[in-house]
Amino acid sequence: MTISRRVTALTASFLPLLFAPAFADSDVLWKIVHDKCVVQTAPCLSVNTAEHYAILKDLRGVAQVLLIPTDKITGIESAALLDPATHNFFADAWSEHGDVDARLPRAVPRDGLSLAVNAQQARSQNQLHIHVDCLSAEAQAALKADADRIGTDWAPLPDTVAGHQFTALRVKGEILGDFNPFLALAKTLKDPAKEMGDHNLVVVGANFADGPGFIVLTDVARPSMGGEDVQDHSCTIMH
Repeated sequence: MTISRRVTALTASFLPLLFAPAFADSDVLWKIVHDKCVVQTAPCLSVNTAEHYAILKDLRGVAQVLLIPTDKITGIESAALLDPATHNFFADAWSEHGDVDARLPRAVPRDGLSLAVNAQQARSQNQLHIHVDCLSAEAQAALKADADRIGTDWAPLPDTVAGHQFTALRVKGEILGDFNPFLALAKTLKDPAKEMGDHNLVVVGANFADGPGFIVLTDVARPSMGGEDVQDHSCTIMH
């Protein structure tokens, strides 16, 4: 049986929960990872016990996968994410983008791949999960146009992206390495323990004039507007 068929079969029992209204069960992802994946891997694609995360194919989209901690971390507001000892889940998510590429005709270009975490009010699940998927064509074009105007200090983007007025930061390098977007955001806040949950946080691959890197985006969420808005779960840019 192929991976995709096996995952579909094993997640069948969770379909009613995942497609139910958000208020029906906000712990579905935690139940999948804690009760299933850490025991037998399936229905997850993989479980990294050393780094404390699992990769799950999202039921939405052609290629979208989710990185989900195997420890109980409710979301961006969790105090655990402010602890430097906590694993750099964004760096891990970037390293796992091959699971997205494997479901598409070819690998997603660096500037077409994104990692998104929704703010507390813009999510349906109370277990941290990073959406790993294609950027929308609109977001890709806007960020490509602004890329070389983004500096190493946080500053507002000149253009809106997917309806968001993001503040952006440039990070150089092929991989995120020791750069942790959660900690970088926390440093900008007066009271991270209270304010982190209000923010969307997105990391996008970039090709700057001086080499590869990343664009990190954040904003204070408005109702029903999450960081995931920059993504296109049909991966139109790959068609």
